[in-house]
Amino acid sequence: MLKEFIKYYKPHKKRMIVVLTMVVLFSLVELSIPIFTRTILNDLIPTKDLATILKITGLLVVLLVFYAVFHYMVGYHGHMWGISIEKDMRLKAFEKLQMLSFDYYDNNKTGIIMTRLTSDLHQVAELAHHGIEEVVSVSLMLILGYIYLIQLNFLVTTLLFILFLISMSALLFSRRNMISGFRRLRKEHAQINSRLEGSISGIRLTRAFTNEDFEVEKFRQDNEIYIDAYKNAYHALGSANAMNQFFVQFINVSVLLAGAFLVINGDFTSGDMFAYFIYFSMLVGPVRKLMTMLETFQQGWAGFERFQELMHEPIRIKDSKNAYPLDSVKGDIRFEDVSFGYGKDKNTVLNKFTLDIKQGELVALVGPSGAGKTTVAQLLPRFYDIKSGSIYIDDHDIQDVTLNSLRHNIGYVQQDVTIFWGTIEDNIAYGKPSANRKEIIEAAKRAKIHDFIESLPNGYNTMVGERGVMLSGGQKQRISIARIFLRDPQILILDEATSALDNITEAEIQESIELLTEGRTVLAIAHRLSTIHHANKIVVMGEGEILQVGRHEELLNENGHYKELYEASKKTLT
Repeated sequence: MLKEFIKYYKPHKKRMIVVLTMVVLFSLVELSIPIFTRTILNDLIPTKDLATILKITGLLVVLLVFYAVFHYMVGYHGHMWGISIEKDMRLKAFEKLQMLSFDYYDNNKTGIIMTRLTSDLHQVAELAHHGIEEVVSVSLMLILGYIYLIQLNFLVTTLLFILFLISMSALLFSRRNMISGFRRLRKEHAQINSRLEGSISGIRLTRAFTNEDFEVEKFRQDNEIYIDAYKNAYHALGSANAMNQFFVQFINVSVLLAGAFLVINGDFTSGDMFAYFIYFSMLVGPVRKLMTMLETFQQGWAGFERFQELMHEPIRIKDSKNAYPLDSVKGDIRFEDVSFGYGKDKNTVLNKFTLDIKQGELVALVGPSGAGKTTVAQLLPRFYDIKSGSIYIDDHDIQDVTLNSLRHNIGYVQQDVTIFWGTIEDNIAYGKPSANRKEIIEAAKRAKIHDFIESLPNGYNTMVGERGVMLSGGQKQRISIARIFLRDPQILILDEATSALDNITEAEIQESIELLTEGRTVLAIAHRLSTIHHANKIVVMGEGEILQVGRHEELLNENGHYKELYEASKKTLT
């Protein structure tokens, strides 16, 4: 996994070189200060050489100015470096999400997915730049510090460094429980985000059912679990920090004792001891910072693990090796012995489903909930892949053509219309992002929503609010129909497109749908049987199989399932 992490540094090598150069430079400035201090104490103060002391002081001031500049460069470019890596990872993750099949979204909460792309990756960015900066800084100071100090006393310095390294190893070992604690913390963070996303998006339903207290109680329980996760992580963090502080002060006491011994023994001057103590303090400081930053490291690594889980998620629906574009579509559709099931167990929803749809036909699928109607519609554009059998468009197996060309030739009008945050124009143009204003207006006219849009103060630039809250159900549906007009596919799927509308609005929308279906092959999933009397073929489904096929009048003359459904729908209307 480390190799996977390192590869994200490669596009930002120039910025990394700049940042690490600045880290080296400000570390060298820090390391030079005790050397000048020792010279002043040992050589210049005893001889009262004030002029040289002032020159060295001036030089130190200049170095400190550069020191500040180096720190600014690390602070700015380091964070921009981390954010750039975060941006790259987020883009790759978003691209991966666009390729994952619907079953991934069936099994994962929206809030958890969002957390992986936001707060998880921000923690990874902090790890990406702070981690290498601190490692370079500490390593440089340890190596150069050791080289300088052994010149003062090799044996004592080596013993102190061995003690120092043992202490560091003990600290690292003491933090072994932190990564599991922070891994659980990231998981619970995603869960509480998911709860928030669901609760906020469903606030109208909550108010309608006066379930505010119920929602608060559910959130309180999730919040307690979240705090427990923090408790475990911070228990490990607190224990490690306690050991950190103990070892840091223990090293300081050891250095002080060793320095005092060397001065008393005549091996050190007071200046040597001061420089020696300052050097070790400077080494302990970055190590202390490195240890305290292990929380960031652990959180970042846990976030990267979750990012990798997403990136390694298999893409189950993709182009075959020799896939070719589906061009010049006429609209013939054929299902041959198609079987399909959802989930890991693949419980059968369709069983050897066979159906022929000719170019320009309107074929309606009817039947009770769970009969497999929507499944048939979602298999045609390969939102899911079949277990066995074949599906053909114009004698082309849909497994053999590119996904992009397949879906480009299929228009999908759903019952639950998706409206994005933005303007009405943006939402209509989603059917063809390259469309100009003239094309968008023409599509709106054909969907019979142009006059409504023009009546708004901002016309096509009117903001629709999140999920289209500013629009009625009929207006949302007309926008979705305008998208299809703009895209102009040869095959059209109507998935209970008007079932959520009132009778008057349904009748109005039906006019637009009838205009939309002209000259296209249409697969319509019908909830209200009154909307499919004119279908060329009505397919009655039950438990994943075809029970009856025929025109409306033919099926009514048979004492079968369709007649029962029709009689039941008439009773419902009355």
